[in-house]
Amino acid sequence: MADDRLEEITRRFRHFVAEQGWSICDEKAIAHGYQCTVIDGQARVPVALYATGKTLVQGKASALQTALKAWDQPRQMQNTLLSAAEPSPLTVTRTAIPQATGVARIGSDESGKGDFYGPLVIAAVFVDEHNEPQLLRLGVRDSKKLTDKNISALAREIQTLCQHKILTYAPVSYNQLYQRLPNLNRLLAQAHARVITELSKNVPARLAIVDQFGDESLVRLELQKAASPLRLEQRYRAENDTAVAAASILARAKFVRDLAALSDEIGVQLPKGASNPQIVTIGRQIVVRHGKDALSAIAKLHFKTATTILQTVPEDEA
Repeated sequence: MADDRLEEITRRFRHFVAEQGWSICDEKAIAHGYQCTVIDGQARVPVALYATGKTLVQGKASALQTALKAWDQPRQMQNTLLSAAEPSPLTVTRTAIPQATGVARIGSDESGKGDFYGPLVIAAVFVDEHNEPQLLRLGVRDSKKLTDKNISALAREIQTLCQHKILTYAPVSYNQLYQRLPNLNRLLAQAHARVITELSKNVPARLAIVDQFGDESLVRLELQKAASPLRLEQRYRAENDTAVAAASILARAKFVRDLAALSDEIGVQLPKGASNPQIVTIGRQIVVRHGKDALSAIAKLHFKTATTILQTVPEDEA
């Protein structure tokens, strides 16, 4: 009963976030609850939801934090009870370890959307009854549960076993694209649809599975534009599916490699994530040494962090 209640609270919360045009990352299960980070392109706010109905909103003061704190959980739950007969558009998988299904399908996932430095990478992987057992024996699972070393080794195996497609937006390309389309969820939807469509031309898949990151209609609309015949499933915790887990590993491996390459080019180790205090310190050093334009080659400029860095570097030093 508690699990069902938490799932419904989470579903309502994700729908609320999607309606605002925000995005969710860093999702994980916690004791008696669900935790994630909500991002609006500028701020990042950690949120925890509990089966009791309690919502814990953390992080620094911002407009996003205020809006999330104002989320009316009691009213949302009342609406849930009143509309209990409505079919849920969300498929929830409880198991943390992928299980074989034998269904030929494409899974896609992304890496880097919540990282200030480095690219955005989207990967799609085709899985069927022949390669899925091998992937499970290798220990393929959500990349967030693996070390970078394990991810690198598994990525090589996945690329050998599975047909796949990887799309990378290096920071320069990402920033140009975001200027034209300043909505992260729409940008992600286009990217997922692109890798899924391109891969589907070469594999006998009728189903595509994507982790639900925003309004469900976004990816569906992009696939329709591409005249894709695939049936689309957008799931909460889709990484519990083997195909999506494999895609998450390929995307993360490429992100880690590219971040390392950018670090070598700029001459300093660029940290992952968006909350590490070193992110701003290193950014200032880079701007002082190489100028403001250097930041656009290594970072996502719509993050509030970029403004913080640029505003704190004197003009005569930039």
